[in-house]
Amino acid sequence: MRLMRFLAQKTPSQIVNPLLWLIALFFALDKRRSTTQASAQYLRRILNREPTLLERQRHALAFSHVFLDRVRLLSSGLNQFSIEAEGQELVSQLVLQGRGAVLLGAHFGSFEALRALDRELPGLSVRYLMYPNHAQKSTAMLDELYTEMADKVISLANGPMAMIEVFEALDNGEFVAILGDRLPDKSVRAKVSVQFFGDPIDVPTSPYMSAMAAKVPIILSAATWLEKDKYAANFSLLHDGSKVPRSDRKQQTLSLAQNYATALEDMCRRNPNNWFNFFDIWGE
Repeated sequence: MRLMRFLAQKTPSQIVNPLLWLIALFFALDKRRSTTQASAQYLRRILNREPTLLERQRHALAFSHVFLDRVRLLSSGLNQFSIEAEGQELVSQLVLQGRGAVLLGAHFGSFEALRALDRELPGLSVRYLMYPNHAQKSTAMLDELYTEMADKVISLANGPMAMIEVFEALDNGEFVAILGDRLPDKSVRAKVSVQFFGDPIDVPTSPYMSAMAAKVPIILSAATWLEKDKYAANFSLLHDGSKVPRSDRKQQTLSLAQNYATALEDMCRRNPNNWFNFFDIWGE
């Protein structure tokens, strides 16, 4: 990982790009890896057939570029990148009103591109709901590049306490960024089943219940990797923050979660190589 950090910061693209191509090919060839199997499982659903070696390699290559860009985005910001933003006024208006929101994302494109954007808008404060036991080494390495990041993280290690912190942040007019396309672990009970690519998957209910309890909007957020050094960020309203009676919240959560899954499926179909949820979420 430290070698990759060095390559990202110090090495010209004429060397890095062929290296990434070979790394992606290695991962596509090694079918014993659970990540390679999960990639093929997902591509099979997108393509309605068995993916070819080249298609699996392209999926791994897109992830390789995004992974390397994480270092550059956190260490030097947006200066080296072209990021087209659509719907950013949704966030700007809420900041001007001093109102918080849930930024609901997925393991899609670059979450770091969205993090870099939050440093560009004056007055915007974003907290990140994360599970520290996942990718501990890469998270620690990235924290070294952007030391302020650790103070912005709400750890999911203690679920009930995390939800209290989320509610307090939203109540204080801060934004809370959550990835909603995978449960942090199998012990999570606050979940709901939705249809995704033709079969049910379990997703967390915390983004929806937190927003409804705090009476704040839910904004679907993603930064799609288009090509080297180029992303397209998009923000769209999933829930307007209007009051939902407690008795209706369970049904509203199911409806919002399914709308989220439908929107994510549409994003995947338009940019299939951008979804990096390398887990067997369908339980195959």
